[in-house]
Amino acid sequence: MRIRLQFDRIAPGVEIGPHRHGVETVVYVAAGELVFEHGEELDRRAVIGAGDVLYEAPSEHHLIRNEGTVDVLALLASTDPDPRRIGTMLRRWESEEEPVKRGGEALVVAGEGLRRRRIVGPGDFGSAAFTVTEVEIEPGVADVWHRHPRAEHALVVFEGRGVVTVGEETETLEPLKGIRIEEGRPHRVENTGRTSLRYYVCASPGLDPLEDRETAAAPRRRLDA
Repeated sequence: MRIRLQFDRIAPGVEIGPHRHGVETVVYVAAGELVFEHGEELDRRAVIGAGDVLYEAPSEHHLIRNEGTVDVLALLASTDPDPRRIGTMLRRWESEEEPVKRGGEALVVAGEGLRRRRIVGPGDFGSAAFTVTEVEIEPGVADVWHRHPRAEHALVVFEGRGVVTVGEETETLEPLKGIRIEEGRPHRVENTGRTSLRYYVCASPGLDPLEDRETAAAPRRRLDA
């Protein structure tokens, strides 16, 4: 699977849809509040706030609307359909529960200078496609070198500045910048700024990023002649 990301800024009063996506999609709301109406008659409604994640089933008839007074910042992630699970493309949301995971109910794992909030875990929404985590790193702190053997990760920064090193390549991290990390690639994130570095991580397939994780050696630095 390859993760596709789309970042939308939705102004007050704007409505998108109704439509169907044809692929599994998760929507992380970074700011503002969205109304989600869904079902064949659009008779079901959920309100998604900042830090929440919405699941849009491939065949679910739906629309979204900004009924607030500020712009909504929404990050959409989707993947190509898995040919081994072709029936997923016809899936609709039939559960009585809301297709939403609330950021305030996320599983929190904290260490020295680093905090992870797993909002969407393995199997949530009855899907094997995604996990979604928020990570915060304090100034001067770096994650250890590691790799994820079985899942691709997409990282998008919301606050702060730092660097991510993937193999021998280092990229600056700043707000709204995204990085794709292929499965198995050694990498490390470091906060080089003066404020907390906060970023979103979407993994696909939907494996727990702390279980699908191995410590890795730092790549040798290449010395140019």
